[in-house]
Amino acid sequence: SRAARIVDEGLKASLDVRAGGKLGEDLLALYGYVAMRLTQANLNNDAATLDECQALLEPVRSAWAAIGPATAGAAEAQ
Repeated sequence: SRAARIVDEGLKASLDVRAGGKLGEDLLALYGYVAMRLTQANLNNDAATLDECQALLEPVRSAWAAIGPATAGAAEAQ
């Protein structure tokens, strides 16, 4: 349930779909689906569903990881 709250209250709530266009809409749909699946996993104590959610969010995590060092370096240069 904690992971579902992070997706709903953190990732999903922080999206600006109008500014994000198609990408924002796609992320909103992904986060909605993952939140639903996490709730189902919690209710059914289903580890396989947790693995599914982790796999679905891996590209997002990887993108943030790739952006992080570049962003940190740019901030230090200023």
